[in-house]
Amino acid sequence: MNQAAANTVDQAVTAKAPSNSLWASAMRRFFRNKTAVVGLILLTIFILSAIFAPLLTPYSPTQRDYRTRLQAPSAQHLLGTDYLGRDLLTRIIYGARVSLQVGLISVGIALIVGVVLGSLAGYFGGTLDLLIMRGIDIMLAFPSILLAIAIMAILGPSLSNAMLAIGIVAIPQYARIVRSSVLSIKGNEFVEAANALGLSNTRIIFRHVLPNCLAPIIVQATLGVATAILDAAGLSFLGLGAQPPTPEWGAILAECRPYLRNAPWTVAFPGLAIVLVVLALNLLGDGLRDALDPRLKR
Repeated sequence: MNQAAANTVDQAVTAKAPSNSLWASAMRRFFRNKTAVVGLILLTIFILSAIFAPLLTPYSPTQRDYRTRLQAPSAQHLLGTDYLGRDLLTRIIYGARVSLQVGLISVGIALIVGVVLGSLAGYFGGTLDLLIMRGIDIMLAFPSILLAIAIMAILGPSLSNAMLAIGIVAIPQYARIVRSSVLSIKGNEFVEAANALGLSNTRIIFRHVLPNCLAPIIVQATLGVATAILDAAGLSFLGLGAQPPTPEWGAILAECRPYLRNAPWTVAFPGLAIVLVVLALNLLGDGLRDALDPRLKR
């Protein structure tokens, strides 16, 4: 194969893929979207709180102090304490670490597997496409939370198993998105030129095709983190995810549920944290979708 010709095709693909100027234009549109910027600011606050948690609070998220149990919000404990006397603000801040980690790892699992399956199905087609997509359809036939619970019943309750279960449940979304994008791209002239030059299928997929699928993948991954955090909170609330005393938001809600009437702050503030971080991710995802959609360039 003529290496110079192959390099020429690569350069053509680089020009075809989203250029720096296009990404810069998309970012300008993103920052003009006020709701998207609000989502980015909220998410940044949660991320920074998770990173610098030891500097933001003097309390331990797991240390018990029965003398201060179920105290209302005060100057000493800004969000009050739970039924074991643990500072609720501290547990929520440390819980951001757990919830964001669950979201990112779960989406990472789904993204890697979904991109590979979707690329293979869309690029090669035929029997391979039929087998992969029928398997995806079978997974989509089950409600996602029920499928996650079934996987957890097999693997056992733990935070790591919850991340794996949530990642597996989310695979079909990424596989379908990548497959549809690959189908629309593989018929382009630069892909046909790469095939004519004898480039390997692996090189064509990862060097020529997938770079042109980044926009929908980025948007779906951003929204997927929010869904993963909600699913993890649901599994932990049911006792299948994070186990006590891990400060995970869903687990905090499950532990404090019996005290809802006498100490409503123990449930209200962790629930508000879930609402805010999911809202932030949804606003960010919607903003990225609007910024990266070519039909909205004007």
